[in-house]
Amino acid sequence: MTDQTDQEAGAGKEEIASAQNVMLALVKTAKGLRMYLPNNPVLISFVEELNAKMAAHLSNFGTLQIDVEPFSLRYKGAEIYENRDPKESLACRLHADGIRMLLFEDGVDARELMALLGIVGFERPTNDDDVVTQLWERSLAHISYLLEEDFMEGEAADEGEGGVVSQQEALSRIHAAVAEHPPVSPKMVPKHLLMLTGEEEKWLRTIRQAEARRNGLDDVVSILIAILAGTREPELFKEFVAIMTNLTNNMFLGGEVGHALRQVRFLDTLQRLESTPPERRELLARALTDILNDSTVQVLQEVLDSGDTISHDELKEILHMFGLPSLKAICELLGRVEKLKVRKSIIEVLVELGRANPSVFTPFLSDPRWYLVRNMVLVLSLLGTQVALEMIVQLISHREPRIRREVLGFLERSNDPKAKSYLVKYLRDDSSALRIKALQIMGREKVAIALKPILALTATEEFRHRDPTEKKAVYEALGELGGLEVVPVFRDMLLKKYWFQKTSEKDGVSLAVAGLLKMPKDRALNLLEEARSVKRTAEVKAVLDQAFASLTSKGKTA
Repeated sequence: MTDQTDQEAGAGKEEIASAQNVMLALVKTAKGLRMYLPNNPVLISFVEELNAKMAAHLSNFGTLQIDVEPFSLRYKGAEIYENRDPKESLACRLHADGIRMLLFEDGVDARELMALLGIVGFERPTNDDDVVTQLWERSLAHISYLLEEDFMEGEAADEGEGGVVSQQEALSRIHAAVAEHPPVSPKMVPKHLLMLTGEEEKWLRTIRQAEARRNGLDDVVSILIAILAGTREPELFKEFVAIMTNLTNNMFLGGEVGHALRQVRFLDTLQRLESTPPERRELLARALTDILNDSTVQVLQEVLDSGDTISHDELKEILHMFGLPSLKAICELLGRVEKLKVRKSIIEVLVELGRANPSVFTPFLSDPRWYLVRNMVLVLSLLGTQVALEMIVQLISHREPRIRREVLGFLERSNDPKAKSYLVKYLRDDSSALRIKALQIMGREKVAIALKPILALTATEEFRHRDPTEKKAVYEALGELGGLEVVPVFRDMLLKKYWFQKTSEKDGVSLAVAGLLKMPKDRALNLLEEARSVKRTAEVKAVLDQAFASLTSKGKTA
């Protein structure tokens, strides 16, 4: 106690206060290290304050020598720090590892102070080494320490000389010895020992480039695939299938289509393996169905229409993997995509999926989107089966003209004789253009079954009000279809007397001539000769003469 009093008397109040300020700055900075990142402005200001106070003390009073006790720190006998909480006390951490004195020499900088606080300022070191070992490894040039054994050696030496000295005297002697023999500065490693060879540099650059190209998603997918491939427990397998399904959906929505398709391929491959039990195949099939939902269809549509990220072959491969269970989603995709080539690829897949059972497309024929129904007609027409034909002809009366036109095109292309018979239904179509097109097809294809319905049509009141172009198409079809049966009809039209109705007479003769020009030449010429000998009206005779000349010239050309 007397020694401490003497020391305090030797150290002025200003010196003690300076040491206390340094200690407060040390504690505050140690706490800041726990709370803030190294680049935080608050922590930077703490470090600058500590460095300034330490430099001022060392400049004014020389070496800062701090004695370490179990829960307190002293400077020249005066207590400048105390904390009895073992978890928070700096003194406790230093004392527990055998440190009994800390010495700060002039020239200490912020880097060394931060290194010290990084070691002693936390509850536990970040590795297995104690505080002393870490301080020794850092080799701080202006911060030194004395251990308990240093004092014991000093005391033993003093006792051997026959004298008993105080602890402070022992400390002073040790400090003087350290000052006489300062630690050797660390030797610099020769620069040539740190240089890489050409091969080492090339190898390191290759590794860095490979690491830079590495995608974390690849690792995640690979891990999931490995787990699913090796899992034997049913419940665990089910959980990881759900995880992969969810991840695949999220990858689609996140734009990682390539990674998503990789997982789809794996699920399909695992499903098709003979070694996969039936219950797992069913689980995997449901997972694939869940993946191709409305959200992922929208993403696929945007990807397919925006570029060539997915080739047509890849698209067909993926859609085959989803298969019939995802037929609705595939048809939905067909209804959304705009690129013609993409639609063609999807249609090819649908044809293959529905070849065994075309009726799977029945629900989509009533879809409100006409373009989707039209595409379904194209799919069914490519199937070409009797079932497909029966499904298509149900759309002859569809409210959308573009669908009816697609059906008419199918009936025209079909080689099935039964398909041609459905052309007659177009005689009552709401669209004049479709009626004319159907008449032309029936005449060209010689659909004999259409003759009587067409003849019956000409006798209706409705027919009288139809467009002249359509009327002409009707009589041209009669000329191509009819034989002896239509000759009397054309003869009556040519020889009929129209009292004071020159316009009606010309129209009737023109329609009859249109039909005659489609008939065998001999029959047509005979009727024209007879009409020319009867008709006197100049306009009518001109029509007959022109038709006669046309047939005659055809014969000469032939």
